[in-house]
Amino acid sequence: MHMKNKDNAIIKIDYSLLMDLRIDYAFKILFTKGETRLLISLLNAIFANKKIKRVIKSLKIVNPFLDKESGDDKLSILDIRAELDDSTTILIEMHMYGLGELKAKTIRSWARAYGEDLEVGGLYIMYP
Repeated sequence: MHMKNKDNAIIKIDYSLLMDLRIDYAFKILFTKGETRLLISLLNAIFANKKIKRVIKSLKIVNPFLDKESGDDKLSILDIRAELDDSTTILIEMHMYGLGELKAKTIRSWARAYGEDLEVGGLYIMYP
């Protein structure tokens, strides 16, 4: 790819020198530090692509650690955990490799996050 510098001269960009934004570290820095507009745009684009009629207007980044229930549990750290303007929580993971393990990790992370919201003696509704 080519770009122009301030003198309008064409310069070539060597992308091999740039960090891949799919790497966990870069992904977290890009989407969790400072402004949330990039993350909101990403999520809205995903929703639109999946034909989900939902538009996010605001969100806040929350603690990505899912606490262990016992000493045998594995500590789960999400790439991004966000609370939307309607109090919905979204768990976001970026994976480049090991996609075979993603299904199990997703279910485990969802179950832990869901369990954190349950209260002892709290009411729940069972749908048929």
